[in-house]
Amino acid sequence: MKTTFPLLLVLGLMHASAVLSQKPIELKEDSIKFGSHSHPGIIVSLPEVSYESVQKSWVKLLESGTKSKAVYENGIYTLFGGNIKEVSPNPVNIYSRLDSRDSVVYIMTSVELKEDTYVQKGSAETELAGLKTYLKNFAKEQYLDLAKKQLDEQEKQLRSLEKELSGYEKDESDLEKSIRSDEKTIKEQEESLKVMNEELTNLSTEVLSQTSEVSAMPEGAAKEERSKYLKDLEKKKKKLTNDIKSAENRIDKSQRDIRSAQNNIPDKQVRQKETKNKIEAQQAVVRKFENKYNTIKGY
Repeated sequence: MKTTFPLLLVLGLMHASAVLSQKPIELKEDSIKFGSHSHPGIIVSLPEVSYESVQKSWVKLLESGTKSKAVYENGIYTLFGGNIKEVSPNPVNIYSRLDSRDSVVYIMTSVELKEDTYVQKGSAETELAGLKTYLKNFAKEQYLDLAKKQLDEQEKQLRSLEKELSGYEKDESDLEKSIRSDEKTIKEQEESLKVMNEELTNLSTEVLSQTSEVSAMPEGAAKEERSKYLKDLEKKKKKLTNDIKSAENRIDKSQRDIRSAQNNIPDKQVRQKETKNKIEAQQAVVRKFENKYNTIKGY
């Protein structure tokens, strides 16, 4: 039992470490080949995000602010009359390719300001800086979205553990309440038994006395009246005997319930301790994902 927490913590941190081996968003100027032609452009890396997610979001971004549609052919997205305000107030032509390697999606982009005039170092420095901002913001948004989903999932697991702990704590509290309730029942029934047993003793004596008197009386109305009284006493005695038995049964049941609750409490306490250890380990994982999210936010 002593090794539970360290083991959970190590496993939790190993899991977090595997997921949190984050890579920076990188931009690189390069000559990019589109079909049989190469154009100056920028390659941006998007760590961890899925190719499908990037592809869908990238096409949506390209087509935003314009009526033009991106054409996909031979692995190349081409958009004529695109709108990239960071690059130019005028429509531009955008050529891009996506590639995925080693859990990183790469977007290779060239922007044509006008025929055969591309955004590149030297001749379009301002536009180049704007294109870098455009691509970096897109990559950051995608990476942040992924990190937020990862953080949300870890926080969800933490809330689940906290809910589990709350359940065990409530179980223990309910068991303790049931013990106190059963102890109260036992006390009440014992007091009631004391009174009923005294009453039964007196009633038994009275029944014996009346039985002797009825036996000695001659037949007649007086004997019939006394016999009726005796029967009432016997009925009362029988009811009292049953009430005593019921009280004794309630005491027995309460005592069994107390033993059962006392036996179950240690298990609830052990489960609470185990769950608290899991919560502590999960809190460490959540903090790492929070750090990851905040690190990406600072890119």
